[in-house]
Amino acid sequence: MVDRQRLLEAVDLPALADELLGLRRGRGPSASWPCPSPTHAQTGRTPPVSVFPARSGGQRWHCFGCGVGGTAVDLVIAACGLSPGQALADLARRCRLEAGEPAPPPLRPARPRPAEAAPGHLEALASFAQACAARLWRPEGAGVRAWLCRERGLPEAVLRANQVGADPGRDGQVRPDGMPAAGEAAVLAAVAGGRVVFAQLRPLRPRPGRPRYLNAASRLAPNPKVARFRPPEAAGRCVVVTEGVIDALSANAAGYRAVAVLGASLAAGGGGAVADHLAGLRAPLVLAFDADDAGRQAAGRLRAHLCQRDATVATLHVPEEAKDLNGWLRRSREWPATLSGGVREAVAAIPQARGLCR
Repeated sequence: MVDRQRLLEAVDLPALADELLGLRRGRGPSASWPCPSPTHAQTGRTPPVSVFPARSGGQRWHCFGCGVGGTAVDLVIAACGLSPGQALADLARRCRLEAGEPAPPPLRPARPRPAEAAPGHLEALASFAQACAARLWRPEGAGVRAWLCRERGLPEAVLRANQVGADPGRDGQVRPDGMPAAGEAAVLAAVAGGRVVFAQLRPLRPRPGRPRYLNAASRLAPNPKVARFRPPEAAGRCVVVTEGVIDALSANAAGYRAVAVLGASLAAGGGGAVADHLAGLRAPLVLAFDADDAGRQAAGRLRAHLCQRDATVATLHVPEEAKDLNGWLRRSREWPATLSGGVREAVAAIPQARGLCR
């Protein structure tokens, strides 16, 4: 039987969090990670989990969003869905610690395989997304429609092409277990192979201190890390890669195919998987992340992953005053020409990509 205390002393908790939750954001005491709880909807923009030294010794973790936390054993339980006994055995295996052996130096644990949603769960999610997509064009969807079209400047044709919907809230729409509710919200569905595989909510009036995007729980639909969005009529070969769905739809509004990375931290922590997907598109990629330090750093890390895979990649410089691609759209009088000019300038710096964008 493995000594629990010796096991916890052998675990490097920040390294374990890197493996189970994705690479940390920030350094030292300010480092943070996404929450492992499947019931905690989050965007990834501001990871809420921190690791800190406990007063009694050792290390502990805590989510400042939903309050879960504990030791390395609790982290494995929350992230991998194991029982306490299974979590202890898993940690012992990761650290190669058996009964009677001295505690070895901390080792990086193996990355768990991603969970897969049951077919019935995806059917329930698809039904929810379809009902919300139909509501967007009915009178009861007028508030969400006005927010998307008037405030965000997104064309109706783009919203229809990407099955964007309107959620009236918990009391006005039947939802599958694991789909959050936050009052009136836009429903942003990720579609792959012709079926809905994931969904986010964008509340019109998010409560103070709450995230702007709410994800479906992993038990309903694991986060695919990326989602493709298409314009009604695509022009050119370039694919615009953005931090979020609203920015991807903004690229669609200018006629570009787009891929949204679902959470900027995923571009760092899950950069390899994201890069594999993007490189597989075999198209010139234009990174259009937010015009802030976090966005620039995430874009730089993702670009490095893509270059390792011999992808053709350029970086679009979003004006700082616009903050993001949708902000740039709302400031532009002729958005297709504005974005096309920015894409051409970005791609022109890559010799092998010249002539590939429109």
